[in-house]
Amino acid sequence: MALALLGLVFGLALLSIVLGVPLYGAMLGHDADFAVNGVHMLSASWVAGEFWPRWMIDTNYGLGGTTYYSYPPMAHWSGAAMSRLLGLNAADAVSLTMALWRLLSVLTAWLWLRRHVPPGAALCGAAFAALLPYAALVNPWIRFAYAETAAAALLPLLLLAIERAADGRRSEGIAGLALAYAALALTNLPTCALAAHLGPLYALGYAGRRGLVRTILGGIAGALLAACFLVPAIGLLRYANAADVFNPLWRFNMLGYSAPSRYVLVVWGSGVLMAGLGAWLLPTAIGRGFGPPGGWPGRWQVLQRRGLPRALALLGAAGFLLSTVVALPLWWGLPQLSATEHPWRTYGHLVPVVAGLAALAVARGLRPGWLLAIGVPLALLPPAFLLARVSLGYQGWQHFLPSAERLAIAHEHYRAYSWEHLPAPAAAAGWATIAGGGAEPYARPEEPPGTERLTNGFRIPHAVAPFRLPQFWFPSWEARDALGEVPLRASPEGFLEVAANRPVNDLVVRIRPTLHERVGWLVTLATAAGLLLLRLQRAARAWRTAQPAGPVPSAEG
Repeated sequence: MALALLGLVFGLALLSIVLGVPLYGAMLGHDADFAVNGVHMLSASWVAGEFWPRWMIDTNYGLGGTTYYSYPPMAHWSGAAMSRLLGLNAADAVSLTMALWRLLSVLTAWLWLRRHVPPGAALCGAAFAALLPYAALVNPWIRFAYAETAAAALLPLLLLAIERAADGRRSEGIAGLALAYAALALTNLPTCALAAHLGPLYALGYAGRRGLVRTILGGIAGALLAACFLVPAIGLLRYANAADVFNPLWRFNMLGYSAPSRYVLVVWGSGVLMAGLGAWLLPTAIGRGFGPPGGWPGRWQVLQRRGLPRALALLGAAGFLLSTVVALPLWWGLPQLSATEHPWRTYGHLVPVVAGLAALAVARGLRPGWLLAIGVPLALLPPAFLLARVSLGYQGWQHFLPSAERLAIAHEHYRAYSWEHLPAPAAAAGWATIAGGGAEPYARPEEPPGTERLTNGFRIPHAVAPFRLPQFWFPSWEARDALGEVPLRASPEGFLEVAANRPVNDLVVRIRPTLHERVGWLVTLATAAGLLLLRLQRAARAWRTAQPAGPVPSAEG
């Protein structure tokens, strides 16, 4: 049965590769163009020798943007690596990595669950959870949540790291937990922000106060380890168009707060289904061959004990309730929650909950055939949904097939450019409309004659300043000519303006690392060195403990 469930997961993953990346449409591919365009630009930067370009010159229709100052790069790195290694265009690389992450989520869940149940039961739970609509339909097709799908494959590793840290002595497990949190931060910030709140609850259920404290310490270490990204993202926030991220619009995505759209209704339905399956699996997961008999009184005693059943129940209840109007005071009081934009993103944490409960239930007597009986219609849901889109006349279906044409469409589509990645002066000047498909509010400046485009800026042989360049201003721009540094500023239209009141010769205008980036890398390197030292000290103690004792002196001696 485990292999049958795994076969269904493989079939759905293959569907992503065969059909490719969908075009944006009603109930389909909401973030697909951004993913394809981002991977293409990042891959091009690698060819030019830049592994982590914070500022993307070609985004926002060639006017530049703060994409990788505030957007974690790891998911796009994997797509760019696939593109370079296999010689694929961006659309093919994105569809392939999307499929691989979905398969990876099964592997990571299996690695986590085999600590608690036999390998076969662990595989049943992991594969069954990968068929749930949120993981198999909402994220890969309706939303095309590229980075969030990658983060979903890391969540089981975080739960595994929490358990190892809670079970360990002294500093044992803290480095692994820090690495898991840092990987989430570099992959998808909303998932990481929610994990920072829900992870300690899982640890509390698993190991009590000890687990809670060690998870918080590991989370702090993880934030420090990811400082190379977090420090610039937070420190430069006032220069970016991110103020509206902390807005009350999340209320309209909260279950029970307002009437839903069709889109939100499907997403909520996937969460309600997971909550229902969790409630159905819970009694079997904790009630057969485990703990005292006696129906729910005995099962309640099991849930009061530390361990995986209580941890899963606590994580599942918190993850679902946090998406409902019940949690409204928390969303009002914690701005870091509102920055996740959609309360139903907590559903990503319900997927491993269902995986864990299903694995426990199989290990304690549930026939795997029940999971297969539910899994088959779940596996048929994504292709049925896509077929319904075709029958209703969706004209973009022919572009599902991976091709260079798909990249061209992404490059020109307004969904490829996020208003969040505009600098604040450009947004204030009205340029946020281009990210929403509107007209440009101002004419673009022309480059001075003879200007040479660099991978991260411009080289201008001669010009009379002040003049403007066809890029948005951001404090990471720097200009120098033969006489030294040349001042820059934001024009009233938000453009990058060379502000010197003199002629300039052999002027180089380029993006430079900011103080925030340098500080962030120092913190990351110092944290990595500290965690490595802890690891080496623990290895040295283990080596000394394993050494045989010296010879016992004889009586004559």
